[in-house]
Amino acid sequence: MSKIKTQDKDKRAGYYWSRVKEYGKKYQWFDWPSVEAFLNMTYTYDVISNHFSAKLQESGLSRSTLNMLNIISRSENKGCTHGELSELLLVSRPNVTGLVDSLVRRELAERRDSPGDRRLSIVKITKKGTQLLDAINPRYYLEIRKLAGGLTAAEHGQLNRILAKLRLKAFDLSNI
Repeated sequence: MSKIKTQDKDKRAGYYWSRVKEYGKKYQWFDWPSVEAFLNMTYTYDVISNHFSAKLQESGLSRSTLNMLNIISRSENKGCTHGELSELLLVSRPNVTGLVDSLVRRELAERRDSPGDRRLSIVKITKKGTQLLDAINPRYYLEIRKLAGGLTAAEHGQLNRILAKLRLKAFDLSNI
């Protein structure tokens, strides 16, 4: 990563690439290559997340509500329970309830009682929700393509393998 280019756009880089590296040396287990990799992942996530949040605000959606709409739209018209959405979005059930409430208020999704268990409700996308996704997703995927456009196919594969490996290690350490 080019530190100069990053520092020009994000003043935090100067702090992390100088001060953290020096400060961390006082800890026995501090490993700069590992810390640098995690700082790069965090920076990248933060910058991309903010970029997409700003783009989605134009449509009145958050990244979480877009993800939820995409998940329920792909449920083959069966819909999803709150528990399924919680697992797939990696958020708590109360947060899922708030997101679903927001989508229902905007008539982008609806709740229906589960035919097999009255204690469960099924969340389904509405026609209005489908139309919104049909308008947003092409631009969303184009934006992803632009952001990742500087990588070769081999680099995409390598990055995916590395991130999957880190994610599996995190699951192992978290006992999830």
